[in-house]
Amino acid sequence: MNIVPFGKIDPDNIEDYYDGSVNLDGDSVAIDLNFESESACESLLAEIEKTMAQLPKYSELAWKAISDDWDLDEESITARFYLQHHLDEFAQEEVFKLFGTNEIDKDTFIRALSLVRIGLYPEDTDMFSVFDIQFSPEFTNYLMSISITQSGQVSDISFES
Repeated sequence: MNIVPFGKIDPDNIEDYYDGSVNLDGDSVAIDLNFESESACESLLAEIEKTMAQLPKYSELAWKAISDDWDLDEESITARFYLQHHLDEFAQEEVFKLFGTNEIDKDTFIRALSLVRIGLYPEDTDMFSVFDIQFSPEFTNYLMSISITQSGQVSDISFES
């Protein structure tokens, strides 16, 4: 089966890793496909194709998860923690370079983020797709990772390095 952008995938001889890039909202985003098994049924490969077609929708879900987490104010476990971690680490000049201001609200925070990677893990229904969103890699190697189930529900949002 040919799955863009990964190429031909033989269900009887699966490689553990495939990679490529996709265009989302005018940006090129790295994407990888990860397997633990040496073979996969045709229906699983069809699910991957279905997920590929849904990437714009799933990307919106990931961004909404960050926005919703921010809206939790003091209960925010990822978005505000991610920001605070960087504010604690950055010099004022870096803060201004990244945000264009020293007054950071939700919109300023979200505009400074980029989707940098999508990982597909088709053998894990709770973490079928993972969206890694971060400030520019010029500033940090930390990111927020949003996991989406096979059925298209956000299952986790976490701070990763």
